[in-house]
Amino acid sequence: MHDPRKPRPLKPGAISVLVADANTFSRNLIGEILRSLDVTNISSARSEDSAASFLIDSAPDIILLSWEEGDSFNGLNFVRKLRREKDRRVSRLPVVLITASLTRQMVMNGRDAGVDEFLAKPISPLAMRQRLEMVIETPRPFVDCSVFVGPCRRRKNPAEYYGAKRRAGELEAEPTPMIDQDEIAAQTPIRRILSQLRKTCALLHARRPDALVTATEQIGVARGLAVDAKDHALQAGLTSFESYIGITTPLGLLEETVVHTALNALEQLAALPQNYAEARDSVAIALGKAIQKKLAA
Repeated sequence: MHDPRKPRPLKPGAISVLVADANTFSRNLIGEILRSLDVTNISSARSEDSAASFLIDSAPDIILLSWEEGDSFNGLNFVRKLRREKDRRVSRLPVVLITASLTRQMVMNGRDAGVDEFLAKPISPLAMRQRLEMVIETPRPFVDCSVFVGPCRRRKNPAEYYGAKRRAGELEAEPTPMIDQDEIAAQTPIRRILSQLRKTCALLHARRPDALVTATEQIGVARGLAVDAKDHALQAGLTSFESYIGITTPLGLLEETVVHTALNALEQLAALPQNYAEARDSVAIALGKAIQKKLAA
């Protein structure tokens, strides 16, 4: 029987990945990042039921679970059920939780549910590859007892460890490091202004009269930085978003989920290196189409 937790070298073109995410745009974005890493066998699920149905017929090598609190797809509930499956090819599958709000509490809850590793949004290709390597090359030992079923919280270095940091003894015993989103956002001017824009957009939902003016100014600053960097994909994404909030806010038709998705896409564009041109263009084009569809409706 195939053991999904047996250590082996990562060969991106040979692995299969299930992307579970309730948001279509987010699923497609994760798929683009995987393809940029030469992962081609990618399946998707938008609900607990569709993910469970997929696993009945086919067991992937990895499950990438994109989840935020409040999503219709209850990610942690799905992982708990997964770990209790009788079929070991399913119950022992590595799960990477992807989230925009990687708090210490979320990590604790995720580990209790049976999550292997965590990945913060916006996703960098390097961070994605690192998580793939961790669950394929150095998977956590699996615990199956009356009080807990899932990956062990203490990582031992397997005899057959194929990673670059091989050494004797324990590889990692401390918790997954927390991601300070404000610190990440402060790394570059464009990330700083997008972080400010997200806070301003929260005021749009509160109907603050000056919020639209401030948001438009911040988009202008971000666009200027994108022009200086010759970042055409980010320029296009900013223009689409400016159009959306400019039309819908005065009419009282602004949708929080659309704003959240668009801001995630803009932050993802800022995080993706420009040499990932195909993935970046796909994100910008998809964002533009999604916003045009909303405006047309």
